[in-house]
Amino acid sequence: MKEFNDKVVLITGTGGQVGRVAAQMFALAGAKVLGCDIATEPAEETCRRVNEMGGEMQSLAPLDLANPVEAQRWVDEAIALWGRIDVLFHIAAGIAIAPFNEASIEHWDLTIRNELTIAYVASRAVWPHMLKQKKGVIVCLSSIAGHLELAGFPAVAHGAANAGLQALTRMLAAQGAPHGIRAVSISPGLIANPDALSSPTLDEYGLPIARPLWRHAPLGRPARAAEIVETALFIASDRASYITATDIAVDGGMSGIIWNSKV
Repeated sequence: MKEFNDKVVLITGTGGQVGRVAAQMFALAGAKVLGCDIATEPAEETCRRVNEMGGEMQSLAPLDLANPVEAQRWVDEAIALWGRIDVLFHIAAGIAIAPFNEASIEHWDLTIRNELTIAYVASRAVWPHMLKQKKGVIVCLSSIAGHLELAGFPAVAHGAANAGLQALTRMLAAQGAPHGIRAVSISPGLIANPDALSSPTLDEYGLPIARPLWRHAPLGRPARAAEIVETALFIASDRASYITATDIAVDGGMSGIIWNSKV
């Protein structure tokens, strides 16, 4: 029997690389998946791929998760289709790139909205159903930028938003513990993009401006999306029933080891 048979998993950002891999891996594990994304075509492509491989997935796109009405429409669709929500895996994010001396309030607001507010709104939308079930798991994809500042990555609000996302996850865990609801955040370092087209602006892992950063990972490479999702699969499963209110770094050692690549 597959681990997520008869479980309903809601995944945000399924038009993106990690979201697509997450939809595929949860579906292969037996889950019924409902995705969403602001971008319609890539979200529909993910849905098509999952169903072609024998999984069960529906998707709503375009859908703006920062809008509580839209988030509620998404959750209502899951309840109409399957009658329950077992897991929310929040992946969707968007950031504005600018160093502090050049950033505007619009840079700040966009990043906070697209990395923190959408997680809050999505969690509020699923919360009443998890309370009613007396069971549920919320997994939020954060970043090691919530623990340490990446000096070579000029995103003025990225670290603040992800520190907030980790704190939001702990709050959800505290509020949910008496009701059988767990909440955990996962903090990757850099994630390779194997689908990126070859370009002088990209390194061999399809990452722009990132070579100096991933070389600080003692394991010598960025993560594969599947390595991040494997952690989420474990956290969302009953095998992790005693894990809540914590952040798990999946960053190749970047946040735990001071690494001198010349040594």
